[in-house]
Amino acid sequence: MRILNDRRGAVAGDATKALTFDIVVTPHDLRDEAAFRNTGVLDLYAELFPPNERDAPDDIVRWVLSDDVGERREFSVGGRKLSYCLDSRCFILRAEGRAIGLGFFTYDHASELIYCNYVGVAKAWRGGGLARRFYREMIEMLDALFPRNIGVVLEVEPYDRDRLAAIIDDLERTGVRQLAADQQTGIRRLLRVSWYDKLGYCFFCDARGMQPLECRSPCLDPSLLPSAWVGAEENYWLAWQSRTGAPSVEGERAGDLWQRAVVAIYVEILAKSLVDDDPKERRDYWDYATALVAQTLQRAAMTEVRLARCLDAEGSELLSRWRRLAIDPPI
Repeated sequence: MRILNDRRGAVAGDATKALTFDIVVTPHDLRDEAAFRNTGVLDLYAELFPPNERDAPDDIVRWVLSDDVGERREFSVGGRKLSYCLDSRCFILRAEGRAIGLGFFTYDHASELIYCNYVGVAKAWRGGGLARRFYREMIEMLDALFPRNIGVVLEVEPYDRDRLAAIIDDLERTGVRQLAADQQTGIRRLLRVSWYDKLGYCFFCDARGMQPLECRSPCLDPSLLPSAWVGAEENYWLAWQSRTGAPSVEGERAGDLWQRAVVAIYVEILAKSLVDDDPKERRDYWDYATALVAQTLQRAAMTEVRLARCLDAEGSELLSRWRRLAIDPPI
């Protein structure tokens, strides 16, 4: 457990209401399912992320308390022996014992990368730099837990700059304050990118135009008919944050790191754990997922990769225009 002192109550004129926050992490502070659920973290998770972005709560409980606990797991697919070793941790920021923030990370021992699955803070608690401080504290704790890690990688939903510009143009022209669902999605993606930028993340970009490289995530539900897998794929940009004090990533190292990150996320963390649940019945899924990853790597094989800030000049201008509208953000 890590204690964070906060003086909000005192600043507001009532010293008796100054709050103390703490951060607890599985499995050190929360060793069983009841303790984990009683924090309210799964309710917060449902509040922070729309249904299409959420994993099943029971799966999260299983990952952080029993499956991904730093032990090597082995299985066979088509006579080929495979293994992987993951360590998933859920960090919970609490106020008066109740969850107001969460961070779900997975360390892949093979690549020495930390994958950020989810991170968020309840809307009412985002002011005053608390969200950023929570994130920094989690990274410090992760560095202590996994001293060999070289940094954190996360998936980012791409946003369409032209589409966002059209949305903001329309809002500026009409004065409308309500956003349609698809408009909210676009703005939400921009706001998330802006937050990752503040935290110091960079995108893996094609050096020719400095646009983020796209990678394609396999379908995450092997139980679907194979004919439905392609339709359930998603495109993402990958963002990177080197461990504090690590050498800068430049030139050929950026391309090597890109490949390492793609394999870590989509083979070591996702495909292997999904196939391990039922290796006899999921050989076709293994072949499909690994072939898709190979295609992603092949497309970028001859690309010069560079790291660049998540929010470029065009994105910053869109963000400034959105903020001037002073509309309650959909995030």
